[in-house]
Amino acid sequence: MTPSASDLLAEAVRAFQARDRDYAAGLLARLNAEDAPLGDDWGAVARLAATVGEVSVALAASRRHVALKPYDVERRLAYGALLAECGRIEGAEKATRAFLPNAPRDARLHLLLGTCQAQLGKTEAALADLRTVLDLDPAPALISAAWLAIADLKRFTADDPDIATLQALILATGDATPSGLYYALAKALDDAGEVEAAFEAYETGARSARALNPPNLAASRDFVDQVIAGFTRESLAKLPPSTADSDRPIFVLGLPRSGTTLVEQILASHSGVKDGAELNLFRAATMALGGYTPSDVSRLAFFPGSENVWTLFGRVYLHLLDERFGPEGRIVDKTLNHTRMVGLIHHVLPGAKFVWLRRDPADTALSCFRSHFVSGLNWSWSLEDIAAHFADEDRLHAHWSEQFPEAILTVPYEDLVQDPEIWIARILEHCGLPFQSGVRDFHLTERAVTTSSSSQVRQPLNVRGIGAWRRYEAHMRPFLDAYGGHPA
Repeated sequence: MTPSASDLLAEAVRAFQARDRDYAAGLLARLNAEDAPLGDDWGAVARLAATVGEVSVALAASRRHVALKPYDVERRLAYGALLAECGRIEGAEKATRAFLPNAPRDARLHLLLGTCQAQLGKTEAALADLRTVLDLDPAPALISAAWLAIADLKRFTADDPDIATLQALILATGDATPSGLYYALAKALDDAGEVEAAFEAYETGARSARALNPPNLAASRDFVDQVIAGFTRESLAKLPPSTADSDRPIFVLGLPRSGTTLVEQILASHSGVKDGAELNLFRAATMALGGYTPSDVSRLAFFPGSENVWTLFGRVYLHLLDERFGPEGRIVDKTLNHTRMVGLIHHVLPGAKFVWLRRDPADTALSCFRSHFVSGLNWSWSLEDIAAHFADEDRLHAHWSEQFPEAILTVPYEDLVQDPEIWIARILEHCGLPFQSGVRDFHLTERAVTTSSSSQVRQPLNVRGIGAWRRYEAHMRPFLDAYGGHPA
């Protein structure tokens, strides 16, 4: 008996739960190709397809889901968010803007619009939509998100009425204040030169966030220990080889706020490169591993019939790049957790190049502590936790640089901003890209920037960020003591 569409979807879910990405993707593609009568279940297809990296199926399924109830706000929001998640920021903005005349006034639509426009560099339009969010008096979480975005887009002065508004909001919400409001107020106070009050607000927001989701630093340290001990050039060479030797991906590595978005902007200013941002596609391509420790790899590596699995992983990753970007051009992948997977990535994609950013740890620590990361990096909510995380990342950089020196170019942030001609040339050479004069004017490149550095990378290089931590030197002692003293 021919299985029904619902049966095929259920089988796809089971395959996903069993970490059989390719089988799940095939079933989802079949449902899409057959325009299966799934009704409202097309929403589930869209979510699952996006999770496994099948962008074409995800977007087609989401459009079908919207078409069933074209005036439903929840479906329109889901479609806009999916477009943004898949890197179609302009499409998300246009689709959401076109829906507004047919929609009830909803703060979530304006927050999505404001976020997209901020990422596209449309500052005034973004601010207008974010102010609309506040005018609609939504739930505290939306108010917090809007104020965070506003604070990132503008520079405050001491007499800015927004500061008093933020202070009044925090006073009114009391213990229920979302952490983001403290970060927004802290940014405003910092702009206004009120260093003590700003740091107090950052600390309050960080404590609030950490209480809800504390990091497991011991587990993180244990994972890094296993990776360093178990993944060496020699041990990885014992695995069956991969023939997926494409040089298409360029992996940009480094801590948040260390200059990774700047290097992505430089590379994306080259005609042969597309910006991919934090793709997280390698995890999707290799989900059959179940984990990324040496023991996880060993369980699969020597399982009967798995000889070609490393080539298949590589081909799936490259397929997912095609899905998202089309078949042409090099792609920058700056997914944060890749620092812990360099050995595996190098084995699966032996032709790939890595660019690793290194920045003064105190400057990076302060910048991380002052950032309210959308992805919720729970190690960033305490200066001592930041020090522990940085120490692990230092060990990973030393290890991978020793194992694969020919594949990794280490770029000191301070040298890059002070000697851009030299370092831009080195980055392009390392990636096998011919020099183009346009990369010198990278700040003029128009593209969506989805990280906290969206405004900085649209400015010419400057050295203002070097040594910025000293403004907060008295407050940085917990980091300096835990990390190992005063930076050089």
